[in-house]
Amino acid sequence: MSSSRPTSSLKRLSKTGKEGKMVLIAAFAFWLRDCFICSDVYLTLLCFTSVLLIVRTVQIYHLFRNLPPGPWGLPFLGFLPFLQGVPHLQFCQLRRRYGSIFSARLGSHLVVVLSDYKTIRKAFRQEAFSARPENEITALMEGYGIINVDGDMWKDQRRFLHERLRSFGMKHVGHGKEQLESRIMVEVETFLQAVAREKGNPCCLARSMTLSMSNVICSMLMSVRFDSEDPRFKRFMFLIEEGFQLVSATGAANFIPCLRNLPRIQELNVKIQNNRKEMQEFFKEIVDLHKATFDPNNIRDMVDTYLLEIELARKDQRFELLFEGKDPDRQIYQIMGDLFSAGMETVKTTLQWSVVYMLHHPDIMKNVQDELDQVVGRNRLPTLEDMAFLPYTEATLLEVLRRSTVVPMGTTHSTTREMDFEGFTIPKNSSVIPLIHAVHMDPKLWDHPEKFDPTRFLSAEGAVTKPEFFMPFGVGRRMCLGDVLARMELFLFFSCLLHVYNLEVPAHETLPSIDGNTMGVTTTPDKFKVCVIPRQIELTTSLENFTEPATTLLTRKK
Repeated sequence: MSSSRPTSSLKRLSKTGKEGKMVLIAAFAFWLRDCFICSDVYLTLLCFTSVLLIVRTVQIYHLFRNLPPGPWGLPFLGFLPFLQGVPHLQFCQLRRRYGSIFSARLGSHLVVVLSDYKTIRKAFRQEAFSARPENEITALMEGYGIINVDGDMWKDQRRFLHERLRSFGMKHVGHGKEQLESRIMVEVETFLQAVAREKGNPCCLARSMTLSMSNVICSMLMSVRFDSEDPRFKRFMFLIEEGFQLVSATGAANFIPCLRNLPRIQELNVKIQNNRKEMQEFFKEIVDLHKATFDPNNIRDMVDTYLLEIELARKDQRFELLFEGKDPDRQIYQIMGDLFSAGMETVKTTLQWSVVYMLHHPDIMKNVQDELDQVVGRNRLPTLEDMAFLPYTEATLLEVLRRSTVVPMGTTHSTTREMDFEGFTIPKNSSVIPLIHAVHMDPKLWDHPEKFDPTRFLSAEGAVTKPEFFMPFGVGRRMCLGDVLARMELFLFFSCLLHVYNLEVPAHETLPSIDGNTMGVTTTPDKFKVCVIPRQIELTTSLENFTEPATTLLTRKK
């Protein structure tokens, strides 16, 4: 049932184009007239139904005949029942059969998969490919935020956020970069202190990494830091993680709308809505505190930038146009949620993968540490200024990004109109998936792609080089807004961790798998433990005596 679509059975009906269809319809019309004259009701109904079926068949043929090739699937369900196991790996199998551009109907949705880096770049530079698919989640957002909005709202918010994030130091050079680095280093040292407390015993680093990455984002967004025992932080992270699971569990209803009426799906959707309301209450508390302490001459974080924009809009008499007339507070809440979830999850997961790959390749870890010792020395931590002189360390991180490809199917786009693309016709409202995993594992682009080899990102002279088919943060108009911050975080956390510690597999434990688990949109490592053994590094400030800074804005409620 999942064989290729038929492409020849209806050619005789359509080879003459519109004239042929008109002749065909006219002939049946005359036949239908004769049937009425004979007053044969049953024959008339049969003829009328036949005409409708033939016309509809011709319409469907013309709609589908120029689609990218792909599996046909089942009526109403399409290829959805055949999607079992890991979706991005199954799509890679379809790529080998149908080519770099293929399509499949998943329930009521047409999905077009792009798996060649050139076509991905070409498509995602175009406005017609820049929309988001309409589904239960986008409907729940009600047009708020940045991730799941389209049109002028998305353009205005992306421009606004791009400018404001750069002002906070999210750029490669210039004013503000040092301030952002200092925010990150506070969390790096807090993380290293937490690791030091394990005293080389087997431990799971995921929790400490989650806390540290969350605090980097929270400090930028809302001037808030959490400690690991803060009940609000535990509840907040639970809601985030449960949210990913709930969205994944209700995913089938996005493709088969009738499933939304099932009691279980309705129950899960109610849970999603309740969790979202609880998170908005958390954000409301933060925004209210910002309003009470707001100073337009002292912008502390992203919440303040929005409050300033709202104040300026009122003064300039353009408040009604701001956020297309939507509730400004709700827009702030959703922006905070969007930026937090997008900025924390992928970076944390990539850092976990870096530990997994270092456990698998202790020789590469040793090469990184040797470079750090030579460039940084043994009495301080690495800084962003050191990055230019640490090409092997940076190349190792790039190889982690390539080999893990944390978001293997990128972010799904949607077409705003019918498109002629690469010789195919892609209908309006088609979902378009960039199969980044296929690009990063393409043997035509990478020599032995299964092998973990940082030197593939180094030139003959030893300089870092990134090919255009390397796209861990996406490409085009909806490319990740926080890619600069992500690169800063990954470099500082990874380099500092390896500079201070050796990573070893605990005794009687096996190496963690490099296959991972794909839940929702991300591929995460299996749970694993690691022994973090101190190296002979004599820091001027001992991690044992490091004092974790207090929350900068909110007082903790006990």
